[in-house]
Amino acid sequence: MHRDDTRPAARRGGGPAGRPVTSPTAERAGAPAAGAGLAHTLTALQRTAGNAAVSRMLERRAPAGAPGGSRPAAPRSPKDDLLHDPRTFLSHSALALDFALGMRNRMPDLPLNREAFVRRMGDWNRHWFVLVPDARRTREGMPAYLLAPAVEKYVEAFGDDPLLAPLAGDPRLAPVRADQEYLASSYVPYLTGSTANPEESVGHARVPGDAGRRGSGSEFVFTATMNGCAFAVEGAADDGGFTAWHYQSPSSATNRGPAREFRRDRSPTDWFGVEEYETPGDKSLFEAANMLWRGPEGWEVVSQEVRVDLSDMNKARIAAVRSRPLHLAPGHEAAYTARIYTGFATSQLDRYRRLLEQARKSAGPAAQREALEKNVFKPLEMAMASDALMLGGAATFPELAGIAQGVKARRVETVGRVLAWVGRELEGRTARRGGLFNPGGGEAALQQRRERIKALVDDFSDTFWADDLIEEANARATAPGERPAGTGERG
Repeated sequence: MHRDDTRPAARRGGGPAGRPVTSPTAERAGAPAAGAGLAHTLTALQRTAGNAAVSRMLERRAPAGAPGGSRPAAPRSPKDDLLHDPRTFLSHSALALDFALGMRNRMPDLPLNREAFVRRMGDWNRHWFVLVPDARRTREGMPAYLLAPAVEKYVEAFGDDPLLAPLAGDPRLAPVRADQEYLASSYVPYLTGSTANPEESVGHARVPGDAGRRGSGSEFVFTATMNGCAFAVEGAADDGGFTAWHYQSPSSATNRGPAREFRRDRSPTDWFGVEEYETPGDKSLFEAANMLWRGPEGWEVVSQEVRVDLSDMNKARIAAVRSRPLHLAPGHEAAYTARIYTGFATSQLDRYRRLLEQARKSAGPAAQREALEKNVFKPLEMAMASDALMLGGAATFPELAGIAQGVKARRVETVGRVLAWVGRELEGRTARRGGLFNPGGGEAALQQRRERIKALVDDFSDTFWADDLIEEANARATAPGERPAGTGERG
């Protein structure tokens, strides 16, 4: 690879580190000057409509070249656009990885249990996909597609499977087309529930070393939509192959511990989680189409973040397209671990700020609000905001453990100062009519103020992610001469 792989990728927002978001109006190569205006117009129609009818119209109406010359090249199909440059394709076309819906839209009358088909896909060792127009989300200037398994190819290859056998010869099944019409890509299944036994409960697949040379689309690795899951890879073996995992909800209360143990035991060479593919602060729902792509410079992670209207799932917009190198060799474990825990720290800060808004509403008159801002609200917020910034500079696991120990110590010290000030206010509340905790404003208001201040202090005092980081970093600090920076015990 020619790019510097040692730099941490940009975590959120804008474009990825070292790679700007490509423009939806990027120029298409291969169109000759003759008839360029018509070809451009029809290309726009094709992107908007996303159907075969426009392609047939192109074939009928594209002008012939000069005598003895050749016809102008027809615009690429959506599939070919994706193959040619997935980053550009994803910058102007919304892609949904809802496989069951894609199959339903493509062959609505086929008597197939589509959800069972998706669950069964992990049992099959070869896969084929097609792009299907997504009428729900297509709008002016933004075509939309669903990635759908090509059921007819599965019937052809695995026709003895009880789920597929009844479809053989069914007239509602699409006919098998030439191989180049499909995306013969690798597929990583998505599972649900506990991840305590990853071999059985976390979807994963072996990606062959010759991926990209197995036919059209074999340079891609697809999986289901992500909105909190992570792509993890165990690095390349001697044959160049690697294992890709779709780790479900690693930040949830039930999966956080198993995810930490997974990273400790398997030491994946890369981890691409929600902390990298979600834009912070956006209140709408989001879906991420995350894929692996073997491009000219090697394997990459390519991600499209689509934001969906809270009241109408059919209203969607492309929020960001990101890409970065996929690391298949050791050396980046501490960097991605820092990103994971920076994500935890940022999420806790977001939650604290929501609680802070509630506390400010019950802060009382101006003088009392100013006192609370100075002595409670701001000290806690500023200390919490510094945690994520400190994690970003760590380069080794011992450094990460040391930072986490420092976070715990600073929080204990800050809480001590805050509670000491609150205690003094409580002691003086009867003597000072305007005191912060004087009941003159009514017992109900006083009780609410107490509860909301307590909620802030309790949330600030929760060092769950620092405790987890100490444990994980100490377990993974395996470089010669490095010693654990802390005991890993919860404080």
